Amino acid sequence: MELRPIAGVSWSPKGHPQRIRATYSRKEGTEQLLAFYDVHDDVLEGIVHKRKTCRDLLQAWTRLRTCFPKNNRIYLILDNLSSHRNKVLIQYATENKISLVPTPTYSSWLNAIEAHFTPLKKFCLSNSDDRSHSERRKRIYRYLSIRNREKGSNRKPLAVFRQ
Repeated sequence: MELRPIAGVSWSPKGHPQRIRATYSRKEGTEQLLAFYDVHDDVLEGIVHKRKTCRDLLQAWTRLRTCFPKNNRIYLILDNLSSHRNKVLIQYATENKISLVPTPTYSSWLNAIEAHFTPLKKFCLSNSDDRSHSERRKRIYRYLSIRNREKGSNRKPLAVFRQ
């Protein structure tokens, strides 16, 4: 999920509102949420990166693998990101009992995680005036923690992803 900066769009009383404008520089640009959803335990977790390169994905997949016992096979449903076809990632998946399951082109609705992005966007991004990416990251991580706690998923394997 791409996280774009949003300038001041929050609600304000009538008159002359005092909106705080986000002060993103062009250098900061967008960030990417690399997220994982455990369909069995209803746990949504993720980590924010500047980009979605092979190195970033490998770091996230390594963290994912440590959440589950080595003898468990992980079925990782992927979107059509070109980085997912990198030889290094495919080799890592093969060596670590991760089965890569790509979704067909233009079929993101088949990926169960997509349904969880709308509530995340509403909670974290709608009407937000975050001054920096670090504020936005904190908001996203807080949402993930609250969501998993309300679902009773804090003691599940994927819940330790960011710890």
